[in-house]
Amino acid sequence: MKRIINISLLLLVMTSLFSCFDENKPLFDKVTLVEFQDAIVNSPALGKTFPLLASTNAVQTKTLRINLVGAQRETESVIKFSVDPTETTAIAGTHYDLAGATTITIPAKSSFGELKVNILKAPAQPNQTATVVFVLEGNGTDISPNANYKKVGYRITL
Repeated sequence: MKRIINISLLLLVMTSLFSCFDENKPLFDKVTLVEFQDAIVNSPALGKTFPLLASTNAVQTKTLRINLVGAQRETESVIKFSVDPTETTAIAGTHYDLAGATTITIPAKSSFGELKVNILKAPAQPNQTATVVFVLEGNGTDISPNANYKKVGYRITL
């Protein structure tokens, strides 16, 4: 009899504990953000709030992944970006080239887009670097940049 009471009490306690959990609610049910993957996984550069990725002075294509944080869209999303003029020392056409691109497309039913940057072979300058910093701006309506992860740059060793 004592054993039946103990088991009943244990079941009652377990049932009451599990009934206290809240339902899982989505975190991003209304807000949609975009961010640079490299800004998330790399530490900020010394004295900066964003990472500066290393690049050599050679012809190469670098790809920056853009994350869509929120529900995937039924249609493609066009995200604007710019080059930060206050942080950038690299010269377009000399150190890097974007082929005229000012937007990134995130395909329909996807959470990722790509920004392709062509690093160019510039005249060598020992112990010098050039920096290019990109800033996400969102789509101007319902997709905003994530304030903490909207900037990333390349430090090109000349």
